[in-house]
Order: sequence, then C-alpha cells, then structure tokens
Amino acid sequence: MRNLVMFIAAALALGLGVTGVYAFEGGSSSSGAGPDLAVISAPTSPGPTSTATAPASPETPRPSTSAQPTPDPTALADGTYPAFVRAVDVQRATITVDVVQVFVGGAAHQAAIEDGVAWGDVRFDPVYIRNENPLLRTLPVAREVKIKFIGVCMEPNRRVGLTELRKETIPFTTTFYYDVSVVGGTVERIQQLIAIAAC
Repeated sequence: MRNLVMFIAAALALGLGVTGVYAFEGGSSSSGAGPDLAVISAPTSPGPTSTATAPASPETPRPSTSAQPTPDPTALADGTYPAFVRAVDVQRATITVDVVQVFVGGAAHQAAIEDGVAWGDVRFDPVYIRNENPLLRTLPVAREVKIKFIGVCMEPNRRVGLTELRKETIPFTTTFYYDVSVVGGTVERIQQLIAIAAC
C-alpha cells in the first residue's frame, strides 16, 4: 500500500513537470490547442508581389499614312510664258498651251542656225520660235482674265474672249503665238502676238 501511494505521487510529479515544460515552450494547457501550426506547417503559396517595370519610353512619331499630294513637275510657276494655244474650252474656262522659246534679233539668227533652218527663210519674221518640247498643259482661266487681240482695243469678258480665242486657234496655225501670264496656276492674262512677217 505504501508502494502504491509512492507510485501515484511520483506519477503526479512527472505529469506536473511535463505540463510545466509544455507551458514554458508556448503551449496552452487551458485551450487544448497544440503548438502554433503556422510555425511548423509547410510554406504556403507566396502572395502577389509587385513587379518593377521600366518607365514607358515616349512613342516615336510615325509618318502619316495618308497620301500626300505629289507636286506636278510640269506645273508652271508664276510668270509670263510665250506659247501656242492648242485648244480652248469655253464652257470649262480652260486653255491648252504649248510653251515655246522665242528669240529676237541676233539671238533669232543664232537659234535658227543651231536648228539648221535657213536664215533667209525666217530673217524677216519678227521672232524666231523654237518648240522642242511637245508637252501640252491645260490651265484654268481666271474669271477676270484680260485677253488682248491684235487690232482690237477693247478687252472682252472671259466668255466672249475665250470664244474669240477659239476661233483664232482653229484650225491651229503658227501665225500667232500668245504671252500667257500665270498666277497660282491660273491664267490671268492672254496677249496675242504675231510670229511671222505680216507682208
């Protein structure tokens, strides 16, 4: 009986010691929960982390994809040009011109020789005309165009003037040429001139 009491006392003492060690290591005898599982459990999936990105570089301007108008290499700059008038459209108020080169005096003699033309055939003409370029240009005629014909004092309005110009140029003849003044691609003035000897 004495041995039994001693055994029970020893068992109680051992139980209290284990409980004290458990409490000392962080256990809780009152809650009944075991050690903090977060400390000993396997790592969970990492949470979302911020990713460092380089600052966006400014966009390089791209060329416009819309079609750009191409300048007409045959367009006439502002100025006055000697030309043959090859066609007249009264309704649309346009004329078609063939720009030529005009030489006078000694320059006319020299140009005729260069072109292989007998000087005796052209020496009495007021000018010598060289036409090396067959390019024809159709130009709009300004509403307030000034059209001057040889032997006519009055300057007609556009419709009347173009109608008369069409008569003068059909059929085509090299008897007359015209000084055509162009501003901004539009004909502002037409002056009739004679190219051959009148008598």
